[in-house]
Amino acid sequence: MEPPAGDAPLPSSSVIFLGTGCSTVVPDTRCLVTPSAPPCPVCSQSLSLPPDQNPNYRCNNSLLIDYCNDDGAHKYIIIDVGKTFREQVLRWFVHRKIPWINSIILTHDHADAILGLDDIWIIQPSDYKSDFGKFPVYLTQFTMGRIIEGDTDKPFVSSGLEFVPLPVRAIVASYLGGKQKLHIYPTSRDFYLKLSMLMPSFLAAISKSGAGQLDLLILEANSLHGEPPAGDNASPPSSSVIFLGTGCSAALPDTRCLIRPSATPCPVCSLGISLPPEQNPNYRCNTSLLIDYCDDDGTHKYIIIDVGKTFREQVLRWFVHHKIPWVDSIILTHEHADAVLGLDDVWMVQPKGCSNDVCQVPIFLTQFSMDSVASRFPYLVKHKVDEGDEISQVAHLDWRIIEDDIDKPFVSSGLEFVPLPVMHGVGYVCLGFLFGRKARVAYLSDVSRFLPETEYAISKSGGGQLDLLILEANTLHGETLDAVKRISPKRALLIGMRHEFEHYTENKNLAKWSSREGIPVELAHDGLRVFIDL
Repeated sequence: MEPPAGDAPLPSSSVIFLGTGCSTVVPDTRCLVTPSAPPCPVCSQSLSLPPDQNPNYRCNNSLLIDYCNDDGAHKYIIIDVGKTFREQVLRWFVHRKIPWINSIILTHDHADAILGLDDIWIIQPSDYKSDFGKFPVYLTQFTMGRIIEGDTDKPFVSSGLEFVPLPVRAIVASYLGGKQKLHIYPTSRDFYLKLSMLMPSFLAAISKSGAGQLDLLILEANSLHGEPPAGDNASPPSSSVIFLGTGCSAALPDTRCLIRPSATPCPVCSLGISLPPEQNPNYRCNTSLLIDYCDDDGTHKYIIIDVGKTFREQVLRWFVHHKIPWVDSIILTHEHADAVLGLDDVWMVQPKGCSNDVCQVPIFLTQFSMDSVASRFPYLVKHKVDEGDEISQVAHLDWRIIEDDIDKPFVSSGLEFVPLPVMHGVGYVCLGFLFGRKARVAYLSDVSRFLPETEYAISKSGGGQLDLLILEANTLHGETLDAVKRISPKRALLIGMRHEFEHYTENKNLAKWSSREGIPVELAHDGLRVFIDL
């Protein structure tokens, strides 16, 4: 069944470069968080104009093939969906009027090629009413799903277009039914030279002297930046919490509302792109909290709760704005994509001087989450580089198992945390956390139902009144506000909002409730910093 037609696409095939950057993308957040003297010119230029006008702003490598077949039907094929996939969809699908994707091809299993898989549902063919069938994703047996073989003699067809695999981080797409050939080969120049010597069949398949001259060769030209020295990153002389993200798993704006708008456009998602994100409370990344903990001797430690799909974007925007130089430790609430898929980028915000045996960043998580993370990020978990492994920049992490038990607190970067188990859907336990020696703060980002012992620990009538309750609002307002009323904190900030919640309208309504009930409650927003004595 074919999805309904939208605006007429162009009457020919084309390729659209969704991303042209390296795995760490540009700007390199290190050049902005810990700037050198003089500052990195390319990364500085990448912020001088909006991304859609700036060729120095580069997301992960990704190519969209708009394939127009002989009968004029258009099929949309993507090669690789990396860490910046949602950002790329939001920017270029809307700009190029791409309504959906028909199939995906993956070159390899590294984070810059696959971590966007959690978001492909937002661009699957749909009219919100009909199911248009399964969504093909082509990848080698090394990963999983629809199997293709890394063999130039075993082509496959994706959305009507034939592709010939080129082994080892390479893929070539050929339109054999027409007069044109399109060849894509994303790898480094040095690697290309080595591969041409080791694999003559590969070179023969793409060279002018072999199978014939390519019409287009797309080749990676990556080089490494040096480590920038630390800059001036003085922190305020008190503790605070910074809301790196206050949105739901899909984040806001919801790309579906922009790619396939309804007759009456979604007002909140429209507002979400009406101003730059740093000025826009209706632009919301995945929920994440940064705790700037100033201990008794004035030393600052930076602790993050959750690093989700939008982590790099959050670092780029708010670490720079709030002058956060690095992260000392990380705590994970659960193992869903909106809490862990930023782990591949943690190395960008590790303290200076990190190596395999020093300055590892501790990550606190349950054994259940550890098992899930180990299967997704084996290269972040293993302690030894196997012979023959490619050496790359990855985070040096110290995995520490905690229990979902309110009676078993742990210490992260000098601050004690009490696990607060809550239900997140049916039969799934997620953690919130209680922290603060002076002011008491409870953070509950994913909760559908409170467990009695958790509610007792954080309620005024139980364990003592909270100074600040940070609570998910991604449920009916009545349920959320009923919980706030029962817990009775001195102040509550709500997070995890979907596109039903317009910031200013909801805060006006909450102001009336707050006045009536005597508990100040409002929606938080990305970038909000609250100073509090921990």
